[in-house]
Amino acid sequence: MAPKTGVSAGMEFKALRVPSLNKKVAAELEHALKGLSGVKQFKITLETQELYIQFDENQVGFQTLAQEMAKAGCSLKNIDAALLL
Repeated sequence: MAPKTGVSAGMEFKALRVPSLNKKVAAELEHALKGLSGVKQFKITLETQELYIQFDENQVGFQTLAQEMAKAGCSLKNIDAALLL
């Protein structure tokens, strides 16, 4: 099967409940995401402990994104519910 052309490489990660998301983790996560090539936009909502990241998988893989999140104190294993779209 031939690869599709014109398909966006944009991916979205939505964490619906991140118990470890506090002010310190949010600040470190924001710093990490701003410095990561391929992250198009992100939103951190402390009140609801939600995280949204839009990224270009041709520039940054999900594994790299997950590693940077873990370094900031937001490990995937500590997220109650998440979607990768």
